[in-house]
Order: sequence, then C-alpha cells, then structure tokens
Amino acid sequence: MSAIDAARTRELLQEFQFNKLFREELGWNRYNAIYDIPIDGQLYHLKGVAEKKGVQVFECMPDGGSAMPAYSDRQKIDRWLTKPAFLHLIIFTDTGRTQQIWQWVSREKGKPAAYREYKFYKGQSGESIVQKLSTIAFSISEEDSITVVGAERKLKDAFDRDRVTKKFYDRFKKEH
Repeated sequence: MSAIDAARTRELLQEFQFNKLFREELGWNRYNAIYDIPIDGQLYHLKGVAEKKGVQVFECMPDGGSAMPAYSDRQKIDRWLTKPAFLHLIIFTDTGRTQQIWQWVSREKGKPAAYREYKFYKGQSGESIVQKLSTIAFSISEEDSITVVGAERKLKDAFDRDRVTKKFYDRFKKEH
C-alpha cells in the first residue's frame, strides 16, 4: 500500500476533483472514455476518470437537473457498463455536486453480483473513503509489477466489506 497525502485526498474528494485524485494522489493513469446510458427514459453520462491495468473508474452524472439515480437504476447502469468495462468502480454524483455514491460490484464465479455502495456528502470528513482510497493507491515502484489481477485485488480489498469483515472476525477468533 502506498502512502497518500490524506489532507490533499480529502480536499480533492470535497471538490469532486476525481481526475486529480486518482492521477495525482493514487497513481492511476489517464482514461477518457465517455458513455451515455439511457435508463428508463433518463440519460446518464459516464466519464472515464482513471484506469489501472484494465480496471476503470468512472464518474456518473445524471442528465440535466436530475437527482442521484435510484438504487435500481445504479444497478442497471452497472450492468450496462460491465459489457465495455468489466472491472470498474463507479462514482455517482448529483448535479449540485453535494453527494457521491461510490459503487463497487463484487463478482465471483457461481455467486450473484454483490453491490457495495459507500456514500459521501460534501462537508463530511470522508475518513472512510480516504481509508479505502489509501488501499487502492499505487506507487511508481509498483508500476512494473502490478497486473490486472493485482489492481482488482486492491479494489476488492478496499471496497468489499464482507471480505474485510470476514478477515477481521477470522483474525479475532484466531487471537482469542
């Protein structure tokens, strides 16, 4: 895990500056894909934020003055995006730039997709998200050795709460 500047990370999170956050603080690469996804008469814009070894990060913004997409629409957006970008993280934002929902979907063979969502509201400390982001940071020294599996593993470790909870309880049992 790479050390990140937590104060700068919080600042960029508050400012919705995802490109700078991922590229400058987390060591991800530029990614400029754009998708317009129609869901039940509403158009959602997905803008590529960053990528690392085939794992992509997108910001999803509703068209016009629309509110944050409902949970069922977020699932539909994810399923649509899985075709062109199987491994991805989506950051849903509202038009007023006051809230974010970070969505990671855990996909394991033989199991249904498990949607993991983490909310952030402008003005919050963002400590939970900052901790997750520190897990998906990459240093320059890792660049040559990281693979798509390694990049996915970091995202899974950061955003798959069942996995983290299970690790905690397994370790707790072992120590007691």
